[in-house]
Formats: sequence, C-alpha cells, structure tokens
Amino acid sequence: MRCFSLAVWAWLFTRPWSSSSGAVAAGDDSSPPRRLRDAYGTFPYEAWSGPIKAGTCCAGGAPLAIELRPRTAEGAGASITCALEGGVKTYRFPAGIFEIDEQLLIPESTAIIGAKNPNDMSQPTKSPDWRQQTLFLATRGATDYKMDYCHAQDMMKTRVGFVLSSHVTVRDVSYQGIDTIRPEDNGALCGGGAFETKGCAENDCEASDVNNGGSDGIGSVNVTIERVRLNDYHYAEDSHLVGASVPGNYNCGTLKFKDECCFCKPNGVRSSQVGVWVPMSRNVEGSRHILVRNVVSSSTQADGVNLHGSVDDALVQTAYFQNTGDDIYAVWGAVMNPTNVVFRDSVAINPGVLRPNWYGNCVATYGLKSVVFANLTCRAPTLERPIPSPGDPKPRGSINIDTSMFFFHSSFSAGYPEGNSVKINGWTFEDLEGSSYRAGGGSMNEPAPGKMAWTRSDNGVVAPHQIDAATETSQHINIVVWGCADSCRLGYQGTSPSTPIGGLTNKNGVAHSIVQRGSDLISFVPVELAAGVLVVSALAAVARRSPWSLRPSPCETQGLIAAV
Repeated sequence: MRCFSLAVWAWLFTRPWSSSSGAVAAGDDSSPPRRLRDAYGTFPYEAWSGPIKAGTCCAGGAPLAIELRPRTAEGAGASITCALEGGVKTYRFPAGIFEIDEQLLIPESTAIIGAKNPNDMSQPTKSPDWRQQTLFLATRGATDYKMDYCHAQDMMKTRVGFVLSSHVTVRDVSYQGIDTIRPEDNGALCGGGAFETKGCAENDCEASDVNNGGSDGIGSVNVTIERVRLNDYHYAEDSHLVGASVPGNYNCGTLKFKDECCFCKPNGVRSSQVGVWVPMSRNVEGSRHILVRNVVSSSTQADGVNLHGSVDDALVQTAYFQNTGDDIYAVWGAVMNPTNVVFRDSVAINPGVLRPNWYGNCVATYGLKSVVFANLTCRAPTLERPIPSPGDPKPRGSINIDTSMFFFHSSFSAGYPEGNSVKINGWTFEDLEGSSYRAGGGSMNEPAPGKMAWTRSDNGVVAPHQIDAATETSQHINIVVWGCADSCRLGYQGTSPSTPIGGLTNKNGVAHSIVQRGSDLISFVPVELAAGVLVVSALAAVARRSPWSLRPSPCETQGLIAAV
C-alpha cells in the first residue's frame, strides 16, 4: 500500500484564542519572535493535533505526509510524516513552532519525534538553535492564584501539555509553558506537567472522578520521554525574574492560604507547573516502566519530576532540572508503595527558588517501598531568611527549603512500609558557586541557620540527608549510603566494573565500606575515626587478591575520613 500526501488536515485554523479564568490568550507574551515565525512558520494547534487524535497514519509503504499551513502567510508550510514502525504510529515533526492550547491525550502506541535533539548534556544550559528545533509552545497558562486548577471539571481546557498513554515515546522535542503562578488549589500538587502519564486530576483519586486529558485514569505502561527540553524558549527573557522579590507576596503566617497572600502574585517566569508528572491512577498497579532520560528543564512553577502513587520500574537518568518552585526530584508514593524507582546521573540546581525561601529541596520523598539515588548532583544555597511553614512542629521541621540534599518526609500521607529500602550510591552536594558542602560545616540531623543537615545512615555513613521528626518517631526508613565526593578516594589502580565491594573492620572494631569505581577503590570511614587509624593490612588484603597497587592519599571530605 502506498500512502499519499494528506491535505485534509492543512486547513487554516484562524479562530482567535480565547481565555478563561486563570488563563491567558496567545499574544505578545507567548508569540514567537518574528525572526523565527518568518523562518519556518507557526502552526495552529488543531492543524497538527487533529491527525494524532484521529490516529491518521500510513498502514504500510511510504510514510504518509500530512501537509500543514502556517498561522500567517509570512511563514513557510511544512509536513508531518507518519508511518507504522514496529506497531507504533510514528509522527515525525519538522523544525517549527507548534502551538498547543489544551491538555492533549496521546493515544496508545504512538511516537512523537522531533527534528533534532535540543540538548547537549555536556552543556545543558546552552540553548539550541531554535530554527532547527521542534518546539511545542503553550498559548494558555495559569495566571490566577484563585482559579480552579485541581478542582476543575475539565482538565483538557484547564491545563496545557501532553498526557501520554501506554507505549508512547516522545523524543527530540522542546516544550514551553507560560504559567506564571502556582494556583492556590495546586499547593499540594495535582499536576500540570508538560508531560504526564494517565491518571487522576486530583492528587487523591477519591476526591473526584475527573481524569487528566480526558483519559480513563488508568496508569500508563512503557512510556519514554527522552532528549526533551522544557521551558527554555522564554528563559533568556525571564531569567532575571528567577528568585526576584515580589512585594506583598510573603504573608505565609497561617494555613489560611485562601485568605492571605502567600505567593498569590505571579512571579513572571513563564513555565509549566511540573516538568514530568506521574499522577496517582485508578488502577492498583499504577504506572509502570517509565523512562525519563536526557531531559533538561530551565524552570518550573512546582516540581521538576514527581512520581506519585503506585509506580513500578521508573528510571530518571541524565536529567538536568533547575529553578523549581518546589522539590526537583520527588517520589510521592503516599501509602501506595512505589518500587524499583531509580534516579541516576542527574543534576538538580536551585530548588524552590520560584517561591523564594518557602519550600523545596533537590531530592524529596513522601512515602515509598524502594528507591535508588545514584550519582546525583545537588547545588543549593544556604538561606539567611527561610520562611517557616505554619502548622509544622517547631523548631524542627518548620523549614522546608534548602535544608539538605535529600529530605525524607512524613507529610502528605507518606508511608514507608516494613522492608522499605533507600540506597544512595554516590552524590555531590555543592552551593550555587560549586563549592562542596561538608559535614564538618553542617548540622547533625537537622538544619541550623546557614548550615545544611547531615544524618548518619543505617550503615554508618554521614551523608547530606534529613529525616523529619515525625517520620523518625512513627516509622523507620532504611537508608544505606555508598559513595562520597571524588576527592575521597584511595587510588587502587586496575580495571573492574563499578560496584560496592563490601566492608572491612579496622583494629579498633570500626567498620568501613569499600566501593569499586572503574580503576579505583573508594573507602568510607565514620567521621569519628581519626586519620591514620585505618589498618593498611586490611586494605592490602583486598589488593593482594587483585591487580591493584596501593596509592594511599589521606583525605577528609563530606564529613568522612578515608586514611592510611
């Protein structure tokens, strides 16, 4: 079968963009610069979304070409192609700006592929040449603090972004939201992701029968989001507003958020609410087999990535998220026990800054069964005047922003069942200038003014994590830490895979751990151990069984001492 060009979807859609409460119409704030519009056109939402909603594609032979006309006569036309590849309807987009004005449900077994990878992960903050990119540009955004955002009856017309069904891939595209505020009823987070899986509109499925994107609310399976860039198109123009003071915006003394102005005014940083949101779903199994890889985000009004409810087999890898209004990487299982969740080789920069001094850490959990955090980097400031959260026990727990690298919460219905597992395998913790935080300059167990919190893990390693007081008294989180900064190493030369080796005990009965990274063995010793007491013969016993040569290099880093 041969597929020919399809022009039926190339209608000129010229209806004016309408706005509703809390939303803005396309105009000067969201229209692309004239130079880009002239270069390759801006395509109206209905023109490109219609074929995807209808499943229009080629069943075999040459790909179907779906011709598109631009919004204005100045722009050039273009075409999307679609072919069935391995049972997946694969839509390939050209470079261009593609408007989106609702929450679009992508059907099952669909791939959205853009013109070119927008990210150079060696320089993640470097914007691409937009003339070569596929950009989805929101034409509506949240601007009204008191709008119905979580409680609205129609998510398609309330939010803007993509809802991904099962067996969906999104690759090589950019997305730009234009929300400039986090609505009051989204304070506990119900979504608004640039990309979401299917699930409930509210953060608790029992709160309403509304689902995101007009979906059935059943969790998605086998979803891939990779080589995607978020909220960077407007970032150069808006970056001066990141963390800027907004007069009258910090009346946060009580829990009556509807009656006081606790970040009730827009910050002006055009973004989506969340980068990637996996919502609670209506099936017990939840969403499974989720891959988020090589994603860069310049800003979000709320979280960067949040996995909520029942989630299994989720991997977030080589991501770079900065300038959030809440936590950057979050696992919010509540009592649904997410399992096999991994965050690996990813960077988090400046959490919570879009609601300055209020809420957010690089990594946070709110209930889980098992998670691994491997080789994460966090850069966060110490704050002079953080705003206490009303209603929290004081003095501990009243500050919820930039308190440590990892924060394990008991709030928001967090549950950590018996047998839970948290593994931290390597980490880098720095201030915004790139200087390392060390346990010796921090505060044990809880933050202090100008100091980050450090806590001893179950295997005796002092690491930058905090467990809130309520969690400690009601349930135990099994936290095991392997790894420290690169400067804390004993250089055994040789080759081997990267893996934990195990533990040894020195002559004083103090245990230390050894991790093998490539050609190096890295040793960790509890902070109380004085330099020089580590028994050389214990390490040499390992070296004798392998082709390593010992290069002792005493060091003290992250509050741990590795010494010979």
